[in-house]
This record gives sequence, C-alpha cells and structure tokens, in this order.
Amino acid sequence: MDMVLGWDTAAIFWVQEHIVRSWLTPWMIGAASLGDLHSVGVIWGVLAVALIYTRRYRRAGIAAILALLFCLIVGDLAMKNIFMRERPCVTYPLVSVLANGGPTNYSFPSGHTFGAFAMAAALARGVRRPVGAALLSVAAVIGFSRIYLFVHYPTDVIAGAALGIFFGYLSWYLAGALVPKIVCRAPFHHER
Repeated sequence: MDMVLGWDTAAIFWVQEHIVRSWLTPWMIGAASLGDLHSVGVIWGVLAVALIYTRRYRRAGIAAILALLFCLIVGDLAMKNIFMRERPCVTYPLVSVLANGGPTNYSFPSGHTFGAFAMAAALARGVRRPVGAALLSVAAVIGFSRIYLFVHYPTDVIAGAALGIFFGYLSWYLAGALVPKIVCRAPFHHER
C-alpha cells in the first residue's frame, strides 16, 4: 500500500510541477464543473428525464438516471465514508491551485470522475459511436482536471473511472430490463 501511496503522491506533484499553468487553470476549473453532481448534476438529471420521453433514447435516459443514483449511493455515501482518504489539498495545504484551497470532504473515489464516466458509459451505449467516444473523452478530461486542481490523487480518479464505467454499463443493462415495464405503464405511451 505504501508503494501505491508513494506513486500517487509523486504523480500528483509531477502534474503540479510540469503541467499546471495559469492559462490552463480556468479551463480545468470549467472541466471539473461539468462533473459536479450537486450543481451541474441537476442539468444532467433533467437531460436524462427528457431522454425518457423520446422513443429512441428512452433506455439511455433511464440508464443515465440509474448511473447517477449509483454514483451518489456507492461513491459519495458509501465508499468515501468507508475509505475516509484525505484529499491532497487537505494533506498538503500549502500546495493549492484553487483560490479557496479546494473541497475538504473525503477523496476516494473521485465523485466527479465516477459521475462523468457513469453518465458517459450509460449514454454511450445508446448513441452513435463517435458521440459515445466524445462523451468518454469529456469524462477523461473531467477526471484529469481533478488531479490538475490538486483535489484528487490519481488512484482516486482511476477508481472513479473504473467504477463509473462498470456502473454505467450495469445501468444500461438494468434499463433494458426496465424499459418494457415502464413503457407499458407510462402516460405518454400509445399503442398503435
């Protein structure tokens, strides 16, 4: 475990020394905000609900909602409180990219990354391949932004991405089982 923690610390300090630039920081803050489940997540949730009302993307909409719920329950409520890992910005308060020092809740896994990859994986199954690739690319940028901003260690982000992909795909398959049951009872469903 010490080897992993040593690698994590070395990697995040390498990013701080070699990649962080004043002109890039606002872009990374913007990228990170796309993965914020507490503010932008509402927008993602509304988009997912809107997709449910379209025949073509109904399954993707249900999968996206399930993915967000998994992210909230498994990541934010369970895993963060089980592992209780301090964020790098808390452990090393003198190193800060963000003016306010960054969040102080637990670090593992990265909730922004978990949510971004969960949504991307859930939606990618229901859209054309280039759109799915773009969604996963945005999720990767969101994940990297968390390391760049010194609020997550690389293993927090790697775990968030892996969990997100797993629960995104799981949500897609669960949505496949739910769609026939929901569609038959939905007020907007009309038999033809």
